[in-house]
Amino acid sequence: MNSQEFDSKEVFKRLVAYLGNHKPIVVLAVLFMILTALTEASFAYMIEPIINDGFVNANAWHIKWLALIVLALMMLRAVVGFVANYFMAVLGRNVIFDIRQDTFASLICLPTSYFDANSSAKNVSKLIYDAETTAVATTDTLTILFKDSVASMAFIGLMLYIDWQLTLAFVISVPFLVGITRYSNKRFRRTSKEIQDSMGGIADTVKEASIGQKVIKVYGGQKQEVENFTAANTFNLQRNIKRARVSAAIVPVTMLAIAPVIALILHYYLNYLRTGPESAGQFMSYFTAVMMLTSPLKRLAKVNEKIQIGITAANSVFNVIDAKPETDTGTIPLLSTRGELSFDNVSFNYRRDDSVPVLSDISFEIRPGQRIALVGPSGSGKSTLTGLILRFYAPQEGRILLDGHPIDDFILKDLRNQVALVSQETTLFDDTIARNIMYGMLDSYDEDRLEAAIKAAHVDEFLSELPDGLDTVVGEHGLRLSGGQRQRIAIARAIYKNAPILILDEATSALDNKSERFVQDALETLMKGRTSLVIAHRLSTIESADSILVLDHGRVVEQGNHKKLLRKGGVYAGLHRAQSAKSKRGFFSFGR
Repeated sequence: MNSQEFDSKEVFKRLVAYLGNHKPIVVLAVLFMILTALTEASFAYMIEPIINDGFVNANAWHIKWLALIVLALMMLRAVVGFVANYFMAVLGRNVIFDIRQDTFASLICLPTSYFDANSSAKNVSKLIYDAETTAVATTDTLTILFKDSVASMAFIGLMLYIDWQLTLAFVISVPFLVGITRYSNKRFRRTSKEIQDSMGGIADTVKEASIGQKVIKVYGGQKQEVENFTAANTFNLQRNIKRARVSAAIVPVTMLAIAPVIALILHYYLNYLRTGPESAGQFMSYFTAVMMLTSPLKRLAKVNEKIQIGITAANSVFNVIDAKPETDTGTIPLLSTRGELSFDNVSFNYRRDDSVPVLSDISFEIRPGQRIALVGPSGSGKSTLTGLILRFYAPQEGRILLDGHPIDDFILKDLRNQVALVSQETTLFDDTIARNIMYGMLDSYDEDRLEAAIKAAHVDEFLSELPDGLDTVVGEHGLRLSGGQRQRIAIARAIYKNAPILILDEATSALDNKSERFVQDALETLMKGRTSLVIAHRLSTIESADSILVLDHGRVVEQGNHKKLLRKGGVYAGLHRAQSAKSKRGFFSFGR
């Protein structure tokens, strides 16, 4: 469903369908809203006996009981109003809960290409802002449509009962109200979409500033970030003002359509229907009903605004829910593997219309337990190649085989269960160290296995220094720990998984010398007996590899072990000389 153009009726029907999951609450909320509306209309009805029987005729029974009747009506209105509002609030929160659950459940199953095209901040905005806004199209709209519709019908019924001829005058205002609704439909839908986009822009800016706050401080980028935020915030302000302009005009225009009718009624009563003192009560009851009718009519006139805002937000989250999940065409179970991998003339591009492929005609083999290193300049396709093994992407040409079978034939979950990944950008979750090590494997908790992983990854070297040990919460992205500590936890996770295939994506490139020694020792332990694919910028860390593949512009330009490639005097030898020269001058090399 396109986010720009969509069938608003279908989206609204689908949104309302979420109410079906909570039918008892809907029934109770609607029932008490109807009671609330009827009690409101009863106040207008009571005006006539108060004036005629209480003041004009001074009827003893009415003088004695009218005050208590009004008190009872007010207390009833308060009680049923509270219950109606409470059940509507509960219904709204449940609908938002359901939508968020469905959205997140779909989000985490989407392919990597979706996350390449959509920032994490925009996804957060959908789950927080857009999902919350959908309540406007359900609970608020439902309240208005039921309570105010019933109240309006009750008021109009009372007016018809008192004087049906004058009441028909309200028909004059109907075409104006219809025209206002049609005009505002399109405007609200467009501005609501623009506001949602602007919220995503604000979220992007705040997220980048939060993650990069150290770089911002060091390079004095505060002014630049404020300018970026101001631009996003200004766009949001302009779109909200644009919507507010349309919203502010609806009620006044509605009143302009109704005002002549009210004036006509007053003029008609004063000049043609004055038949005695009792007419005062009748008129005041009629006029009160007319004036009280204006409030629900105003809300009904604005209900379209709420519907359009909610529908636009709902369409945004439904686009995520309906997005095609990561495809899994595999049918063959994979409970274990020897770890034999081979690339057969593999070519890949992120976008099919790109003229230069990221990987071109890649062919090589990895025997079980072999250690293969990938080196090359930034952008040569090293990380992309490992992403193809994990089926984050699919090659346009060629095939990748595992134990002689195309990896597409295996059930995706089974395939990934056979692979462990440790990358430069360590991913830790805001949880305890223990739960981060056992991430995704909590159901198979094994204390001995956990302790072995901790020891093998040298996590125990710093664990005793932490006040809560394994129960220490690492913070967002693990920022309460050092880079070396985070990396060792990631290695412990890979050891705990005990997968036969291991991918190391520049796992030591950003560490200091002391941390690198610990991490490198842990990696050596991890790679024993496993088919390992290692991406490394520091060539000194992969000298013992069984084979080294040198990539350049998406092609394998050299292949061999460390000594063979040095003797060849080609690209690898040049990279090695350059790094050796930098090391002698005391420089460190970073990057990919």
